[in-house]
Amino acid sequence: MTEYKTEKKYVIASDENNELYIFIEAKKDHPDNPRIIYDGFDHAVFLRSPEQKIILDYINPEIRNELRKSKRIIMVETILENIKESYYVDMQIVDKIPVDWTKIGLRTWDEVALQK
Repeated sequence: MTEYKTEKKYVIASDENNELYIFIEAKKDHPDNPRIIYDGFDHAVFLRSPEQKIILDYINPEIRNELRKSKRIIMVETILENIKESYYVDMQIVDKIPVDWTKIGLRTWDEVALQK
């Protein structure tokens, strides 16, 4: 069974055509049938390959609706300021991601914000 890894730093941005981009740190190997599972709340799971499950945690509430409406996004993997590769990733919108976030140490955006 593969374990979940949390992406430490990522950025979600959009262009003038309202296409969404997610910038992450470059990974080893090329992705294999990547997709993002998202339920419209705090976290998403990026299935980069069958062996790589990456959590995009604490998604900003201001971008959630746009992410929820997207059929696909453009994933951009970077090394420092340089782009290693970019590719389309299909979005799979679900009612609830079947993960108990507390078991992998994650909480909701509200809980984190209230601690600051």
